[in-house]
Amino acid sequence: MRRRLAVLLAAAVVTGPLVVSATAQPGLGLVDVTGLTAAVEGRAVGLDWSPLDSDRDLQVLRDDAVVATLPAGSTSYDDAAVRPGRTYAYRVAVRKPGKPGKPKATPRPVPVTLPEYLVGAANRDISPAGVVNVGGFGVGDGTAIPDALVGRGGTARTEGDRVRTRAMVVDDGQTAIAIANIEVTGHFAAYEEGEWGLEDMAKRVAAANPRLPLGNILIASDHTHSGPDTLGVWGGPTPEYLDFLRDSVVAAIEEAYAERQFAALRAGESDASDLIYNQSCTEALNQSKEPAYPGPEVCATPGKDGMFRVVQATAPSGEKVVTWATYAAHATAGGGSGLHGDWPQFLSDLMSKEFGGEGLAMVGALGGTQPCRPTCSFTSPSNPGYDIADRRTALMANYSRHVRLALAAAEPVSGPVGAQRGYIREAITGPAVTALFTAGHYAGAELIRSKQPPWVNAQTIRTVVGAMRIGDLAVIGTPGEGFPRIGQDVRDAVGDERMVIQLGLAGDMLGYLIAPAEYVPIIAAEVPVNDNIIFNVSPTIGDHVACADLRLVLALGFSGASPADCLAYDLVDATGDPIGGLPVGGVTAP
Repeated sequence: MRRRLAVLLAAAVVTGPLVVSATAQPGLGLVDVTGLTAAVEGRAVGLDWSPLDSDRDLQVLRDDAVVATLPAGSTSYDDAAVRPGRTYAYRVAVRKPGKPGKPKATPRPVPVTLPEYLVGAANRDISPAGVVNVGGFGVGDGTAIPDALVGRGGTARTEGDRVRTRAMVVDDGQTAIAIANIEVTGHFAAYEEGEWGLEDMAKRVAAANPRLPLGNILIASDHTHSGPDTLGVWGGPTPEYLDFLRDSVVAAIEEAYAERQFAALRAGESDASDLIYNQSCTEALNQSKEPAYPGPEVCATPGKDGMFRVVQATAPSGEKVVTWATYAAHATAGGGSGLHGDWPQFLSDLMSKEFGGEGLAMVGALGGTQPCRPTCSFTSPSNPGYDIADRRTALMANYSRHVRLALAAAEPVSGPVGAQRGYIREAITGPAVTALFTAGHYAGAELIRSKQPPWVNAQTIRTVVGAMRIGDLAVIGTPGEGFPRIGQDVRDAVGDERMVIQLGLAGDMLGYLIAPAEYVPIIAAEVPVNDNIIFNVSPTIGDHVACADLRLVLALGFSGASPADCLAYDLVDATGDPIGGLPVGGVTAP
């Protein structure tokens, strides 16, 4: 934005009623400047006009109210005390000399309509120094369980790629929300030995900015299987790295808020179902171009979420502020070297380069599905990466194509911004999760999530659920690798015409959230080839999260109703978590 004589109102943070200095008095008469133009620039309306041959102070009027008095000779002013979605009419004038009299006929005021939102985005490099434990495959750090037996993520150092945390803020002038992603294997709501959790990060942002309260902040991880292990299952991180990571996430969100500017939003989606496979279907046998299983399709737990969902913010200048894409592919697609954030990192960087502004790619419904790497036998040959040998290049060709297709079909987003947050509690019945809590440290695989109240009370665990609204977009957070049924239940309740964006590993990381619960025995039977039942807290946690997310979405004003199946969960959650107040922590072996 160009340099101006006028002072930007400190009210760049648009809150509360607009304050004006006086009201214009037509009886005194005004002489308007000529050549007045008005344009939206950043977070203000920029006014310019031709020089006026007068030694009198100028007055800037918005909707016939004086908002500033400027020295004679001024030719520009930035009005930052304006709200998104409003239309204003501007004049710049000097008072007529002499006594009050009939006002002089003046030019028509210049109108300006502001975009409906303020949007900001930012990122921070979170690449660790030196060699670190990598999460994602097998279990343990290799000290007790042989790598050859179960495999493990191993160790790696940062090479060409840089893992990052990326954040965006959307503000309608009344309510602001923040969404952030961390390119690590997973991150807990709270940690045993320090204030490093996603809840702690959100609390720090909220303490510094009352317009971003705790419930308006949603932080997720991308579950890269080539990034730093921040869970402890593969040896874990150092306290120094967790300090650095927390501070970086907080800084990225705070910068995204500070960099908000007026922008219009549009959202679209593109069907990329042929680029992922359901692990419980026979299509999982066909992970290469030539089918290994040519027989009829059989699916024990049908369903997958194959939609690429994209939201883009564009400033009035045409510049892109952020391009946000979500897709339900595990970050196991590969193609990088050293430490990296897998496809979410690659796509984020690519979108930044292609569109400008920030790119923000996040994982969606991860439960029960995996990505083709890069093609399966059922992948359409029309994908631009179909015959590309390099995996990363092929994946980015395919994924970026769907980003462009989604944007080509995108429609404007309009309406209020809002957020709801809640907590649910589940019994810990999964034997593998119990073992990692109680004895994981003996195998170099200790879960470093907090085991203290209210996060763990005896044999129960508390986690975070959240929902956000951006116009007609509903965003739901699943605190782990949620099955696609969770998002579909919300879509069924509120109507498929609304876009429901399900985010994985949001607010917490509690493994697989199998839904519906009747799928649990089937998933358990697939344990030789499917680890979804191993990393599972309880058989009902997926359904519980689905009902809680739906309840929060409805509280945001979406029309619909909870199904009867949610009644029991709703009643339990309505008690306000009395167990959380009991001074009993820890988890015991069954």
